[in-house]
Amino acid sequence: MAVEDQTLVDLVNEVFRLFRTLKSLSHEPSVEGPRLAHIGIIGLLAQSGECRASALAEMIGVGPSALSRQLADLAEQGLVLRRPDPEDGRATLIKVSPEGAQVLAGVMSQRADRMRQRLRGWNEAEARDALAAVARLANALQGSTPSPVPEAADAPAAEGSPELR
Repeated sequence: MAVEDQTLVDLVNEVFRLFRTLKSLSHEPSVEGPRLAHIGIIGLLAQSGECRASALAEMIGVGPSALSRQLADLAEQGLVLRRPDPEDGRATLIKVSPEGAQVLAGVMSQRADRMRQRLRGWNEAEARDALAAVARLANALQGSTPSPVPEAADAPAAEGSPELR
């Protein structure tokens, strides 16, 4: 049975409400560290590993020129490392530096603390159900195959979207 039109409209509205909520949380003054976009880049690099700048731009959904300045800022701050691609000297490989990984861990810890405060009334099962539903929705919207939801013992305390900060 297909999903009804009104359910789809409601789902779109709730997804955008969630997005706006996460965006507003990212601007709370208690958050310290690099800019939100920079944390998103570092988080994505940490998940994907070393890659070309063009591949990273594609993952983020921006053009290489739009990403170039942010990568320059991150490299200047010592949060990412760049090196020539040995297969193509014109291309650059990018990865998270040890300092970048440390900054990311701190931001992820802040995110987990903030999420913990907001989900005070939830139990583990409710949180895992929400995680599974959000992951399934994200996979469906991306047109990708489902990725397994980590087991509770294996799940990092600060798992989440690189854009939430």
